[in-house]
This record gives sequence, C-alpha cells and structure tokens, in this order.
Amino acid sequence: MNTDVEFTPETAAYRQHRRMAWQMVRARYAEAIAAAVGAGQDDGPARTAGARAVRGDMRALMSELLVRAPVPGLLEFLSSGGLQWGAAGERIFERDEAVSVLIDRAHPRPTWTDLEFLDQDVAADDARWSAWSRVWLRALCAASPTVRAMLGEASARATGTGTSQAGSALRGWAPWLAGAAAMISITAAVVVTTKT
Repeated sequence: MNTDVEFTPETAAYRQHRRMAWQMVRARYAEAIAAAVGAGQDDGPARTAGARAVRGDMRALMSELLVRAPVPGLLEFLSSGGLQWGAAGERIFERDEAVSVLIDRAHPRPTWTDLEFLDQDVAADDARWSAWSRVWLRALCAASPTVRAMLGEASARATGTGTSQAGSALRGWAPWLAGAAAMISITAAVVVTTKT
C-alpha cells in the first residue's frame, strides 16, 4: 500500500464521498423494499425487487471499489464472503460492514489495474456486468499469486483458462450469469474455497 496516498486529504474526501454514495444506494434499496411490501410482496421477493431497483447504481459503485481498493483489501473482502451477493444482489446490503471496510481501503485512483469501472447504465446491463466481472477476475488473478492460490481451479474455470470440462461447468452457470446480479464466478470460488 502506498502510504503517500493513504492519509492525504484527497483520499479522505474520496472515501467520504463513496460512503455517502453507498448510504444513498442503501436508502433507495430500503425505499424500494418498502414500496414492494406496500404492494403486497413478501419479504424475500420485496428484497429481490429492491435490489433490482438499484442494481445499476450498486454495481457501478462496487465496480469502482473493486478496481480502486488495493489487492490486500480485495483479499480481505473476498475472504469475508463480501461477494456473496444473492440472485439479484440483495445480500450485498446485508454485508454493509464488508462494503464499508472496502471503501476504507479504496483510493481515488486505481491501485493495481488499468481496468475502468462501470457507469450506472452499463452496470445495469446483465451481459455487460457479467463480462466486466470476468475481466476483473482475470486481472485480479494476474495481479496476485495469493488470489490465484485462494481461488484455485475455480478461478481458471471462471476466466476461461481451464479445460473443456471447465467450460462445461461455466455453461452450467449460464442462468445465474445471465441474471448477473452477483459476480458468480467469484462467489462460487469463494464458496468452494470456504467449504474445503
């Protein structure tokens, strides 16, 4: 970590702005849940509807944090289950502490990759979000031997560098990838790593 940037006013202001953005997305999520419950939906479907209502903003913010946090901060986020987002992204809102810690690790400029984060419109598109997620995972695995070791074979399947059997496994995930509410490649890798 570059300590020259860690404690600058620019970094402090950037992190404060990202915290406010996260709180605004969370508030809109809560409002969307309340509207869905008011329309007669049960809690689970209301949370899914709430997450879908803020999908683009949530993904755009997370893509920014995922390229601007240094690799050690990303490792901490991954190992805490921070990318287990649920089918529509609703579970990321239960991970407020993990997201807050990631914000506190992020910098105003990219720290480990030249990969651009997504704007809200692009992030809302499931196919483009899924493609970005795979590129991000490939870049992260290339940047860190620790990430490659942590994610192991699952990362090879997700990045398309594995065998044809790995390609078959990825095709089996297609329905969830099409939903693209979460980074399935990473979620599956973290779950596999956690269970073993």
